[in-house]
Amino acid sequence: MQGISRQKDWIARLVCIPAAAFVASHVVFTKLWPWNIDYRFPWPYFFTVGTVMFCCWEVNWRLFEWMDRQLPFYVNPLRRITRQITLNALATMLTFLVVFPLAQRVYRQQWPTVSILMTGMVVCATIATLLNGAYIVFYLMKTIYWEKQREESPAQLDSTQKPLSSTLIKVKLNKAQLLLEPNEIAYFYSTAGVVLMVKRDGSKVTTDYDSLNEIVPDIPADYFFPLSRQIVAGRGAIRALKNVENRKMLVSLIPALHQTQTVEEVVVSRYRSAELRKWLEKAPAPDHSSFE
Repeated sequence: MQGISRQKDWIARLVCIPAAAFVASHVVFTKLWPWNIDYRFPWPYFFTVGTVMFCCWEVNWRLFEWMDRQLPFYVNPLRRITRQITLNALATMLTFLVVFPLAQRVYRQQWPTVSILMTGMVVCATIATLLNGAYIVFYLMKTIYWEKQREESPAQLDSTQKPLSSTLIKVKLNKAQLLLEPNEIAYFYSTAGVVLMVKRDGSKVTTDYDSLNEIVPDIPADYFFPLSRQIVAGRGAIRALKNVENRKMLVSLIPALHQTQTVEEVVVSRYRSAELRKWLEKAPAPDHSSFE
């Protein structure tokens, strides 16, 4: 399961940033509206708020992408939310303290006063809290919905998969297609609206899919298994299984996403762990695998 796609993120920016900049520049900084006699559109403050919001938004988005890879919501929601709030708050304030004075210098030809700087910090913190809160709530709602669907029908994703055949797998790329044997693919990894294909040789390819649900129907069910919302793994990529707390399972995959790691570790929910063992029993496991 992934959060907001990159396309939706940019749409949200185009709507939210100008609107927030308009309101903040009028309500907070100038306290003037078009019906006032001495009204002039506060372009310097409008551009300042817009620039700061864009930079803070991008920093927060990058942090969400990084956290999706390091600590997905479904692994430990409370820990993820705590870490997300802490890191995003620090990153937002640091970005503001750098960008806001520079923007004021560019758009107003002067450095901001202490009072303007403090006001800007309050505005920035308020907007960042609202946007991050909305994103976290959206993400958690999708997580809860996904878990409920899994509990009611745990085999739903598998039922749409095609059996293994001698035909090649067609993987859609940007204006192109790759034809690959199933054993050439280690796993598919989904994050922030992007689906990566990790090959057995360690190379990574960005596909043209927005989610794993788009590719699952086109891959053989007896070779690929959906370990989580983010990863659909091939049998040959599974190196080890280990039982962890709450009947969950830790699966080690090769190759790893990052060169600094030897394996890619994925936590499989208790709803999927039993299915995974049954799936592995259908055919001999690879020689390099170990199971606990």
